[in-house]
Amino acid sequence: VRCVQETGINAEYMGISKLEVGIKGMAEGDAKHYEVIYKGFLKGHNGMVTSMQLGNKEGPGNFLVSSSRDKSVLIWKLKPETSEDEELGKPIKMLTGHSHFIHELALSNDCNHCLTASWDGFIRMWDMNEGKTVKLFKGHTKDVLSVAFSQDNRQIISGGRDRTIRVWNILGENKYTIESAHNDWVSAVRFSPDAKQNLFFSAGWDRKVKLWDKTKMSEFVAEPAINYSTHYISALSIAPSGAFAATGGKEGVLKIWSVKQKPDTSYGLELATGCQLGTEINTLAFSPKFFWVACGCDNGIKLYDFRGGKVFADIPMQPLEAAPDTEEKEEEEEKDGRKKEKAPKKEKKIGVASMCMNNAGTMIYAGCTDNVIRCYEIKESAQIRSMPTLTFIQQSMELLMLMSPKYLALYRFLIPVL
Repeated sequence: VRCVQETGINAEYMGISKLEVGIKGMAEGDAKHYEVIYKGFLKGHNGMVTSMQLGNKEGPGNFLVSSSRDKSVLIWKLKPETSEDEELGKPIKMLTGHSHFIHELALSNDCNHCLTASWDGFIRMWDMNEGKTVKLFKGHTKDVLSVAFSQDNRQIISGGRDRTIRVWNILGENKYTIESAHNDWVSAVRFSPDAKQNLFFSAGWDRKVKLWDKTKMSEFVAEPAINYSTHYISALSIAPSGAFAATGGKEGVLKIWSVKQKPDTSYGLELATGCQLGTEINTLAFSPKFFWVACGCDNGIKLYDFRGGKVFADIPMQPLEAAPDTEEKEEEEEKDGRKKEKAPKKEKKIGVASMCMNNAGTMIYAGCTDNVIRCYEIKESAQIRSMPTLTFIQQSMELLMLMSPKYLALYRFLIPVL
């Protein structure tokens, strides 16, 4: 993997980089070339951006919903992706009502409603058109850390610091509670995107990932027991096919799990691949189109190709204000009237707390610890457009991988000989 930084005015500030990515085992002439380009920012929150999701409606068009530790939700009207403006949109609505940090949000598939999970112990359902709370979900006895809609928008699951997983209907009624779902905080809950699986997932500070039967509300117990992590797990993402799950946390190791159905129709997880990133993972997002996982970390975004088993891009978060070429040293007066130079201030590290991607998998929105949302575009460079397309065998194998994770090993075996 080779990363060539652009030179010129504001190149470092803009975060523009060209990445040449060679698929494992392929000839040098078939190497894929990508550009990761800083597109712009959204600025409006007064706290860390904790969660985001993109939506689309016929009236307002493309929009983004974000939550923050400033206890608010902002609805952003986005400019077209072809826009040259660095400021990519403006907030058109602010939703307020929580009395503490909002940790996560979930947007319904029809984009008419949004759920927010807060440290105040409540979940709120918002009408996106009116910008008002329509339901208040009461049941958790401590901070709520995660919330999710089912694919048909008829069920809601949540998890939090009371170690429970709760199942709700859209009327705000707590229909089922799994007590002691984890032995520590429940950090993330997710429904499987494949409705036929009838599954949901959970991850916790007890270092475990769990699979649950949605109809029986029972856990698929791993046999033998799996060592999921050496530290707490705070990030969980499910692939669009439902065939893979990605986890990460304090350990700094990205792990991709294949979701397997056993002969007795039960389900289990099997480690497919993983990568040591060397920094805490705060959030994860599978690409909707490519075999990539975006990892939001304490030091930026890392893009992981789980076909080749490698990180192919490392995107640091740059401050919005470009740093001057020379550091100005400040002076301060001592008691005797003499002056001494202050040591130059260290640049504050900007981490990524939340992420989302557009449906094409070409735009990444990163919610950062400095209260700003940054956007990056990933596209094929000019070199790849003139190259031959993938062979029929490669295309077929990639389709098989989407259908079932068991073809991942076969893909890695066959690609080097193509």
